[in-house]
Amino acid sequence: MSSSDEPDAERPGWENFAERPVPEVHGATTAPEAELAGVLQRRHEELAAARGASASAATRVHATLFELAMLIGTLEQQVNRAGEPREAVDEELRHRELKNVKDRMLDVLRGTGVEVRDPKGLTADEVLDWADPVHWLQSPEFDAEVVAETNEYAVFHDGAVVRFAQVVMGAPAPAPAPAPKPEPEPEAPPEPDPQVKPDPDTEMPPPGQTPAPTDT
Repeated sequence: MSSSDEPDAERPGWENFAERPVPEVHGATTAPEAELAGVLQRRHEELAAARGASASAATRVHATLFELAMLIGTLEQQVNRAGEPREAVDEELRHRELKNVKDRMLDVLRGTGVEVRDPKGLTADEVLDWADPVHWLQSPEFDAEVVAETNEYAVFHDGAVVRFAQVVMGAPAPAPAPAPKPEPEPEAPPEPDPQVKPDPDTEMPPPGQTPAPTDT
């Protein structure tokens, strides 16, 4: 028997459903429109906070760039002084001034989470994830694959690499191939003894002539 043939008494009617109260939030009923409005308001606040964080980060970046620009100007002064005659500027003082400007620039970068790393001397495994080899140098002075020279430093931001280092890798020189063994020279036939006369019976006839018969 199909379901359409069942008597109406066996089908569930409205009397089988019970009314349930509308869920309350903080002691007050919440209509769907009000709940949706709350979700949209929270999303709007999150977006506003994200925009504010981005604006603050941009302001910090601008301040860092302005300070670095000032330090680069100072560095240019020191470089110009380095071109003066040696008698005019003491070498030790010149080195100290340049190092001071360099350290100040690096400190500014570290304050914003930016770090500069020199991979020179590190092994290939240590710089695998943050250095790109641009050239290989094979020499007996290397006993393993290491960074021989740094063309460009690597840059990290908050511990993550954002600019790979450009390096020249050093590697051990390949072992020389073993020299081939010299082949022995063929032995020359012994020279005939001039004092020994050839036997006429065994002397070979000239080419094209048959040997004469011998008496038996």
